[in-house]
Amino acid sequence: MNLDRRQQWNLRSRVGALVWMVLFAAIHMHWELGGTVGFGNAEKTTPEVDSIAAVAFTAAILLAFTAGFVLIALSMRPTEHRPPGWVIATYSSIAGIALCARGISGLIDTWLREAGPADGGISGLTHQQIYGVANPDTATLRASCLMDVNFVAGGILFGLVFMTRERARTDPGMAGTADSTH
Repeated sequence: MNLDRRQQWNLRSRVGALVWMVLFAAIHMHWELGGTVGFGNAEKTTPEVDSIAAVAFTAAILLAFTAGFVLIALSMRPTEHRPPGWVIATYSSIAGIALCARGISGLIDTWLREAGPADGGISGLTHQQIYGVANPDTATLRASCLMDVNFVAGGILFGLVFMTRERARTDPGMAGTADSTH
């Protein structure tokens, strides 16, 4: 892939990741404010906070999300004012892996629970613990799967940010020259 195409794909992937993050934050804000879009007959839209570990985990997620949003937004600036490439590469690779792992594990969890091999899926949680109802309707289960697919989509977008990043390159034609002004 030539440099111009790589830059175009990188810009597209950064815009995609930024849009994904805005939409992701918007739906979570909706749920925090009591909205139920995407929950069907589920009674719970936010998990119960029952320990300091849950609070710490939520704080870590919020911090990582905020850092990612700021980094992606700053990466849209002119090249000389962007964060260092290694920072974007590190964040985007970790975010891509974490989001894909979350989405895929959620899909497997639901499949195991619904297909019957494991009543509690891989998480060990029942429908009652997850949704607040013992028998969620089809719309609820589909919405849950769509959310897991959404995590995978976010992971793919961050993976694209990582794969299309501008890399530090050395000019092979400059090797062996004493001129350091290039």
